[in-house]
Amino acid sequence: MSSDQARLVLVRCGMALAILATAAAIPMHVMSFNGTGGLWRDEVSSANVATLPSLRIMWEALPHDSFPVLFPAVTRVWSAAIGRTDADLRLLGLVIGLLSLASLWIAAWMIWRGPPVVSLTLFGLNVMAIRYGDSVRAYGLGVVCIVLTMAATWRFVEAPTLPVGIAAAVVATLSVQALYQNAVFVLAICLAGCLKHLLERHLLPALMVLSVGVVPALSLTPYVRPILRAQDWWMISKYGLTPQVVENNFSSATGHPLEAFTHVWLLLIVVAVGLGIGRATSGTSTIGEGNRQDPTLFATAALVLGLAGFGLFLVLAKLPTQSWYFLPAMGFAAVCCDAILSGTQRLVRVGVLIVAASVVVLAYAAGFSELKIRQTNGDLLAGQISPLAQREDLIIVNPWYFGLTFSRYYRGTAPWTTMPGFEDYRYHRYDLLKLKMQEEYPAQPVLYRVAETLRSGHKVWLVGSLPMVNLAMGPPRDLPLPPNGPWGWLDEPYTQTWGAQLYYLLATHTQRVDRVPGSATGAVNPLEDMHSLVVATGWR
Repeated sequence: MSSDQARLVLVRCGMALAILATAAAIPMHVMSFNGTGGLWRDEVSSANVATLPSLRIMWEALPHDSFPVLFPAVTRVWSAAIGRTDADLRLLGLVIGLLSLASLWIAAWMIWRGPPVVSLTLFGLNVMAIRYGDSVRAYGLGVVCIVLTMAATWRFVEAPTLPVGIAAAVVATLSVQALYQNAVFVLAICLAGCLKHLLERHLLPALMVLSVGVVPALSLTPYVRPILRAQDWWMISKYGLTPQVVENNFSSATGHPLEAFTHVWLLLIVVAVGLGIGRATSGTSTIGEGNRQDPTLFATAALVLGLAGFGLFLVLAKLPTQSWYFLPAMGFAAVCCDAILSGTQRLVRVGVLIVAASVVVLAYAAGFSELKIRQTNGDLLAGQISPLAQREDLIIVNPWYFGLTFSRYYRGTAPWTTMPGFEDYRYHRYDLLKLKMQEEYPAQPVLYRVAETLRSGHKVWLVGSLPMVNLAMGPPRDLPLPPNGPWGWLDEPYTQTWGAQLYYLLATHTQRVDRVPGSATGAVNPLEDMHSLVVATGWR
C-alpha cells in the first residue's frame, strides 16, 4: 500500500469514527435534556438575571452572576420567543449542546481539513461537558464561541484579508462576551497566529492577526468597574486555589464517565505538545495540500499559551474551582490536539484512532446512567410541600443558597425563609450574605419565628439539611464578626454555625421530628441534594 493510499485509509477511518461519535453524542444530549430535571440554583440565578424587567436592571445584576452579557441576552431573547419554563430553558441548553458538536466539525473543516476525532470522542462524549454544557449557564455557549474563534482566526492566518479578519474579530468578541476566561484563549490564539507569521518573517500579517484581539479586549472594558465593585462581596467566597483542589476538579471534569479518561486526556495533551514542538522546530511543518498551510505550530503555541493562561486566570481569581470551570479549556485543548495530531506520523495517527475508538465504546456504554442523575430535587420537594404546609406553618430552607431553587418552585401558602433570612432569592446575593455575617446574632430572628410557630401548635418544615452538634456542649455560639475570627471573611463556617443553631433548637425543644413519607427523590447530584422533607411539631 502506497503512502497516499494509507493516508486515505486513515482519513476514512477517522471520518467513520467521528461520525460514529457524533451519532453516539446526540442521544446522550437528548438523555441529558430528558433526565436532568428542574433547574438547580446556579441555573435559577442565570435564568432570573436574564429575565429581569429591563435590560438596565439585567446589566446591573450581571456582577451577581458569573458571566458577561451574551448568554443572559440569548436567554432573554429565547425566553421571550419560546418561553421560560424548565422545558423551554432545557431546550435552549440542548440546542447549544448540539451546536457544540457542530462547532467541532466546523473547526475541523476550517483548520486541518479532517475529521474531529479527538474532539468528538474525548470532549463530545464527556458526560460533564454534556451535563454542564447543556445547562442554563454560559459554559456551553462559551465552548462554541472559542472553538469557532480558533477556526476563524486560523482562516485569517491563512488568508489575511479584511473580510476574514472582521469575521474573526466578531467571533472573538462574542467569545469573550460569553465567558470572561475565554479572553485568555482569545489572547493565546492571536499570539499563536502572530508567532507563526513572525517566524516566517511576515511582520504585517503578524500584526494583523494580533489586531483580531483588539475589539474583544475593548469590549470587556465596561465590565471593569462592576467587577471591581463586586469584589467587595465575592471576597467571602475566595477560598484560594490549591493544587489538590485543581487536581480533584480537573479529574472530575475529564474523568467522566470513567476515571481512566483523565489519563487519556493528559497523555494526548503531552503527546500533542511534544510532537507539535518537535515537528515545528524540525522544519517538517510545511505547506499542506493546495494553498493550505500546516496548522501544527499555530495549534501547539495556542495550546501551550492557552492552558498556561487559563491556569494563571484560576490563580488570580482565587475562587474555589468547580469541575465545569474546565469545560472551555477542555474544548479548546481538544481542538488544538486534533489539529496537531492530524498531521503526525502514520503510527501515531493509528494509535490515536485506536484510543478514540475505545473511548467511544466505553463513554457511550457508561455515560447514559450518569446522565439520568437529576441536577436537583428542590423542584420535587417544593412541589411536595406546597399542599402540605398550612398558612400558619413555617418552612425553613437550609443552607441559604437552596433558597434560590426553592423560590422558583414553591407555590404554597405557608411562609418560608432560610438561615438566616434574606430579602432576595432571585440570584446569589453574596452582598446580602456579607451583611448578615457582620450582624450580631443574625440567626436569632429566624430562630424566634421557629419557636413561636411551634409554641402556637403549628408545624415547622425543613427542606435541606442541618449540621449535627453535640447537645451536651450547649447551643452553638455565634462566630466572631469577620474578619476578626480565624476564618477571616470566608462564609462557609458562618453558614454551618447558623444551621447548627437551628439543629440545637429543634433537637432540644420540639416534641417530635418526623421525615415526611415519600419524600425520597432518587439519584440526585450531591451539589444540590436537599435530601427529604422533615416536619417538627410540639414544644417542650
